[in-house]
Amino acid sequence: MSRLILAFLFAAAACTLVAGALTSSAQSTTNFKPDPFVTQVTSSTRNSFAGDMSANGRFVVIESTGDIATLKPGQTAATKSPNNTDGNLELFLYDYAQRRIFQLTDTKSVLKPAGSPSPSPSPSPSPSPSVSPSPTPSPSPTPVDSSNVAIEITNTRPVISLEPSLVAGKRTYTIVFSSNAPVTPASFDGTDPGAPTNLDMNQELWTYQVPPVSDVDLTTGADVPFQDLSTGAFTRITNTPASQPPVAGTTTSSPRVADDNRDATISDDGQVLAFVSTRDLCASGACGSSTNRNADGNPEIFLFNRGTGIFTQVTSTADTFNSSGRLINPVFNENPSLAGSGSSYVLAFISDANLTGNNDDGGGLNNAEVYVATYNGAAVSGLKQVTKTKDNVTTGATSNVFSVGRRLSRDGKWLAFESLAGDPKANGTNTLFYAPFVYDIVNDAFVQIGLRALAVPGDIVHFPTFTDYNTSLSPGSVMFTSALNFKSDGTFPAATTADPDSNGLNPSRAAQVFLTPMPVQSTGPFTRITNIPGGLTGGIRAFPSKSRQRMAFSLAGTELGGGNPDGSIEAYYHFSPDVTTESTGTISMFTGATLIPVAVPAATASGSPSPSPSPSPSPTGSPTPFIAPGLAPGELGIVQSATSLAPSSVTVPANAASESYRSPSLPVELNGVSMSINGAACGLYFVSPTQINFVVPIGLVPNSGSASYPIVINNNGTVVRGLVVIVSAQPDIFTNPSISGPGGRAMVCNATNPLACLSTATFNVTSDDGTGTQVPTVLRLSLTGVRGTAPASITVTIGTTVITVNTTGTGATDQPGFDQLQFTLPSTVDRGDLPVVVKVGTASSRPTADAPHITINP
Repeated sequence: MSRLILAFLFAAAACTLVAGALTSSAQSTTNFKPDPFVTQVTSSTRNSFAGDMSANGRFVVIESTGDIATLKPGQTAATKSPNNTDGNLELFLYDYAQRRIFQLTDTKSVLKPAGSPSPSPSPSPSPSPSVSPSPTPSPSPTPVDSSNVAIEITNTRPVISLEPSLVAGKRTYTIVFSSNAPVTPASFDGTDPGAPTNLDMNQELWTYQVPPVSDVDLTTGADVPFQDLSTGAFTRITNTPASQPPVAGTTTSSPRVADDNRDATISDDGQVLAFVSTRDLCASGACGSSTNRNADGNPEIFLFNRGTGIFTQVTSTADTFNSSGRLINPVFNENPSLAGSGSSYVLAFISDANLTGNNDDGGGLNNAEVYVATYNGAAVSGLKQVTKTKDNVTTGATSNVFSVGRRLSRDGKWLAFESLAGDPKANGTNTLFYAPFVYDIVNDAFVQIGLRALAVPGDIVHFPTFTDYNTSLSPGSVMFTSALNFKSDGTFPAATTADPDSNGLNPSRAAQVFLTPMPVQSTGPFTRITNIPGGLTGGIRAFPSKSRQRMAFSLAGTELGGGNPDGSIEAYYHFSPDVTTESTGTISMFTGATLIPVAVPAATASGSPSPSPSPSPSPTGSPTPFIAPGLAPGELGIVQSATSLAPSSVTVPANAASESYRSPSLPVELNGVSMSINGAACGLYFVSPTQINFVVPIGLVPNSGSASYPIVINNNGTVVRGLVVIVSAQPDIFTNPSISGPGGRAMVCNATNPLACLSTATFNVTSDDGTGTQVPTVLRLSLTGVRGTAPASITVTIGTTVITVNTTGTGATDQPGFDQLQFTLPSTVDRGDLPVVVKVGTASSRPTADAPHITINP
């Protein structure tokens, strides 16, 4: 029934536009702290890690132990398939255009035979999301006790081809990853395959080919027809004997498998893979005419051409032993990065081997250095050592960090890494803290990005990478992570009265994503892309699209407004639209059911918030309105303005709004319009030049005192700003038929029979419960603004009769912004045509004089 009132609410703009908005005016100031719009993609009590993003920002690959996939059409929580209720590490593909998460792999670990420690019991199916409590994450998996695992099965480290070619108007993306599932990671039920297979089961390299998809304009928020992206094909790339058999879990140690083929990356077009392997892949002519072999099982760099099916072993190294046979220098080659397409590729990686005769620090001891080479699709040439450094002999800290991921620009001309060395080519003395660098491969030159930390605890891992690509695939910017308080010119505030700490872009010292133009200059300018709240002690690894406007990341222990009460690691989608005009227009806000005016904190002439709130103008026909102090998390809200909020009217289809079938539950971009509260993107039901219908992000923490949150509305580059107070609850009862003001008939149905909720004009005190027995009537009331509120805290007043709501049937619906209450009519309830008022503490729906009515029969 809640869907039936949406059309009326969307049309309300035509008759309730408020006065008082100002005219917009253009401003051309550079913003080094652009407005973030962040939406939480995953929601579970387990951990989810973003692994990569496609160049257009449509796809994000995720590995997770949570049951994070959205339901497919026709599925319910009980019939969901595949699922991850056992908490295995599985691969997922997030499609931002469809707003759906697809589970790609479906595996289970092999358990110990009966008589060993028992696994945790299988969870019961979660109840239908139509009455599930809120704001809980998706159904929580009950993982198997690791001490009962004989062979752990995992699917890990996914990377997606950034931008495959358009063929007949479609692109076919490829995901490369590691899995130790036997036969196929598409489906493995955990049955012990027996010897010799169960003595192998090492990590092998696989690809998954996503079904072909068309390009879409992500800014429109248009509802893309359902396309099942979990029906693609898996292909096994490596098939090698394990370096060691699986090790079962115990009460004191986790299960282990041989990580023999790992850390793969893939070219833009998906044709070439680069990865690390400890296996002898060149046996039996698999490497063509190459004579390189890996008989000693060292971790070596390999390339694989999917077109020819030929492996190329790039490195051929061995550990160093002294005359007594003691290992003195274990050699590794790790973290390959790949750029290019066709027959021209650039490869980079880190190695502590003396590959070019330039990495011997004495006595055959080498340290980790960065190398680059070229690849023509068949052979590697031009191997070059990029850095020349020495590790700190006192602390043992490695000089160079070349993190796994995309560290090469797409044109293969630039490389990003981090180093303790002041000069990464001088083989000199190291500093105390790491700094990111960009290396110009063509001109053999290094540039440091910004200043280093000045004191303990230093900084976090920077994960430098490139974005803002032009049509020639040349990057316009380098992106990196830091917890330092950079100013826009790349320096730090002097922490004096004239240059206070607040002059920096990150005075909270939280982990943030920064950006600076290419080619890098010591003076920046630096731009802070994210706005993570202070107190975060971990880091962020950003996965940008081909522009700064879109990126994905994972974050632990932080609430960004999307609903992460347990602080688990979740995957996030971040976008930052261009700004061309800063409007001086004002906005007015209302609750979304009957348009109760919301007090909006006034702004001073300079734009800073005033401590005292002022009410929004009231809708026409309400001379002395009831003013709501704010909006609640998860509440349906309406914003209006005389300044244009959208180029034209667009409505989200009713079947495209769902908390179990979509993620996020509503589009956060619609017709080029986005709205955020404190940086958290709002779900949008409707946009028009005069009105936006939205849902308040469910994880926003209520304000206290005179505090409020900033509102940002970006209408295709024109920004309108405002403020709003977030309160714990602000009930507003839906009416049937819908009206945007006081009075009307409350949207209520008779739920006494649990199989049907009957809408009638009047209600008796007792009703048939479906068995022919008359019992006290149970009514279901539709409203907004009480999401996550405990039923014991909610009362419904009919006339003068105060009723506490039932625990059963009270909570959120699957429709974002819509809640429901169930309550039982006492025999003493007032009779007649009576007002209905919902209260949570002092928070109230429309008071008695303005409240919607219900009729209780004598």
